[in-house]
Order: sequence, then structure tokens, then C-alpha cells
Amino acid sequence: MLIKSLVNLVVLLCFTACAAANAGRAGETATAPLADAAKRNDTDAIARLLDQGAKIDVPQADGMTALIWVAYHDDTDMVKRLLAAGADAKATNRYGISALTVACINGNGTIVKLLIDAGADPNTKRDGGETVLMTASRTGKLDAVTALIKAGAEVNSRERRGQTALMWAAADGHADVVDALINAGAEYRQPLDSGFTPLGFAARNGHIDVTKRLIAAGVDVNRAMDQARGGRDKPEPNTSPLLLAMENGHFELAAVLLDAGADPNDDRTGFA
Repeated sequence: MLIKSLVNLVVLLCFTACAAANAGRAGETATAPLADAAKRNDTDAIARLLDQGAKIDVPQADGMTALIWVAYHDDTDMVKRLLAAGADAKATNRYGISALTVACINGNGTIVKLLIDAGADPNTKRDGGETVLMTASRTGKLDAVTALIKAGAEVNSRERRGQTALMWAAADGHADVVDALINAGAEYRQPLDSGFTPLGFAARNGHIDVTKRLIAAGVDVNRAMDQARGGRDKPEPNTSPLLLAMENGHFELAAVLLDAGADPNDDRTGFA
């Protein structure tokens, strides 16, 4: 489920970049010279155009602005310069991608803070409900996550499949991000309809450090995934975190669960 969301994100970004490139070949400099220079990562041209008084937020055909492109290229200095010149920190392209979104994909906490200070919404969402905090949590860079939380990002927002930022961080093994989210009040017990909890994602993927952080936070290591319905990418009903770890070959993680009190004789699925 999480993998599908990440694949969708990659496809969307590739499509956005291709659309922008195609727009550029169709005579880009006649309509949005600053955005075109930013797309090419041509800092000299950007500086020259700014000195000439070029309009800051004129977008390319797909809505990409100069600010979104320089954030995409992870250019902190140019982000500062465009924001100082009045660039719109909230602007999105046709597909709902903002400068803040790409900064979170890059995990650049400095750019994230610059954009928020310039008016970007820390609760920005894409179609499907994915928030920038979810994106940053999946990327795993603590500075970006911390900047969003301090700015008021809602830690318990859910995307259309019910997944949270904590689930994304747990599934990808980002223990420090898991800590930050839990300390900010993230819910770590409530399951998805599939039965998965943050602990379930960590157990399935073999992330020992995340599992330890969740245990320290107070998860019930014997809570079965009683809402599971089975089928592709879903465990059988009543699967425990211990059985999920064992099924996926994560024996060291299973030992951690046993040390935390997991029942070695749990056979609620029919298997022990």
C-alpha cells in the first residue's frame, strides 16, 4: 500500500518534469523566461533576468514556476533570492506540486523553513491527501520534519488510504523521525482497514530501531491485526507483529519482540 503511494509519487514527478521539458521545447523563452532558466538550473541567467526586472511568478505551461524549479534543484541560495524578490511560496503547478513539496522530497530543512517563513502552508496537500509532512517523513530527513512540526503541521493527517506520516516513517525505517512524530502527538496505535499499524509496517520491513522506539512509546506487542481481511499485501486476520516478522524472515526483530513480551505461542491465525 505504501509502495503503491510512493510509486504514484515518482510517476507524478516524472510526468511533471517531462511535461515541463516538452513545454520548454515549444518556445519556452517567449513566455516564462525566468522559470525556463530555473528549469535549466542556469543561475547566471536567473540572476540576469532578476536584475532586468523579470516577472517572478510567470509559470510554464504546466504551472512550474522559477521558485518550484530552484527548490527542485535544491538551490538554497537561489530560493532565498527569489523569495526576497517576492516569489509566491504557495504557488503550485498543474499537478499540485509546490516548492515546499519538492523541498520535502529533497529533505532540505533549510529550504522548508525558508518557504514556511515566506508563507507556505505546512499542511499543504496533494491530490489524494498526501501532506508535505508525509513526504518529509518518508524521505527521513529530521530537519525538514522538525521544521514542519514547529510550523504547525498536523501530525495525524491521513491520506485517502488512511496512512499517516508516522506510518510512512515507520515503513521506511526512519527511527529519529518516528521519535519526533510521537513526541509531537502522532497516533501510533490506530490501525488501517488492512490491519496495519506503524508497528506492523516496521515488523514487516524489518526495522529494528523503529520497533524499539514504538515499544518504548507503549505499543502492545501482542495486538493482533484483527481488522485484516487477507489478500494481496494484507496479512491474514489475527496476525501478530511477531508472526509478521517471522513470515518475512526478520528473526532479529522477532527476538526484540519476544524480549518485549510477545507471545511465542500465539496461534490466532491457525499458525504458531
